Amino acid sequence: MAEKIKVIMDCDPGIDDALAMAYAAANSDTLDILAVTSVSGNQSIQKVTRNALDLTEFYGLDVPVAEGAPAPLVREPQFAAEIHGNTGLGDCELPRSSRVPEQENAVLFLYKILSQLPENEQAVLVPTGPLTNIALLLKTFPEVKSKIREIVFMGGAAKGGNVTPAAEFNIYVDPEAAKIVCDCGVPLVMCGLDVTTKCFLTRNQIAKLCQSNNPVAKICGDMAGFYISQPYNKYKGTVNVHDAVPFMYLIHPEIFTGENAKINVDCSEGVSRGSTLCDFRWWNYEENEINAFVLEDAMTEKFQEYLISAIYELGESKKS
Repeated sequence: MAEKIKVIMDCDPGIDDALAMAYAAANSDTLDILAVTSVSGNQSIQKVTRNALDLTEFYGLDVPVAEGAPAPLVREPQFAAEIHGNTGLGDCELPRSSRVPEQENAVLFLYKILSQLPENEQAVLVPTGPLTNIALLLKTFPEVKSKIREIVFMGGAAKGGNVTPAAEFNIYVDPEAAKIVCDCGVPLVMCGLDVTTKCFLTRNQIAKLCQSNNPVAKICGDMAGFYISQPYNKYKGTVNVHDAVPFMYLIHPEIFTGENAKINVDCSEGVSRGSTLCDFRWWNYEENEINAFVLEDAMTEKFQEYLISAIYELGESKKS
């Protein structure tokens, strides 16, 4: 039996973070989730930490939750309430967990978990929000780089953006943090808009989830239903489940394609602030200067099949 992939999820739940966590929880035979850390992004740090606590308990994930950075490194916080709702999870009200966050902040907690890994073991960091916590970890404790197998992050785009024509939300909110991570020397996989816009659920698929007696399917459907009803998605008829992509890449890399690239992040105040400039001209660089594998395409139907199946399986396990 293959050894489980040790994973730490750094997130700002967030509707698509919530669906990503369900997918990860359903794949506990492949993923060993060591911890969940929160970061300011889709909503305030207080709200996303509460969501992380409630979601981990609802999904049956017995893992520690640590609260992270309340704001970007140098900029003011920016939230996405118009997309994720006032709580961050649309109109859904999850059972309130009695769990509390770890005493240490997320950066210290990440350091502790990584440092305590056995000598020959590494973990994969999966950030699905702004990269503030990860940048602080790498700057404060650079020695932990040897304990990180890779950083598979949702963010950026080789072409276009969503919060601006040039920039994707997670990178735009804290471009300085993204630059630190991109320059850190740890292997990176960028799951940007190029691929995540091909990883979506349709209106009919969401309606079926909403109508289900399966507790996890119903909640996930309700959250995705809020998402699809917002003006942002008015004409699309689909919901991109951006944050599930890094986890699915870890389990089913065969449904994705991509290219190696040198990524630079625009930290200016100009119109391209927060953009990820992906240079695919490998011949211009030494091998060690290519800092990321950039996902570009996905098998949409396979993504839908794996995600929906995982959501139902997790709900069935909760019933039993």
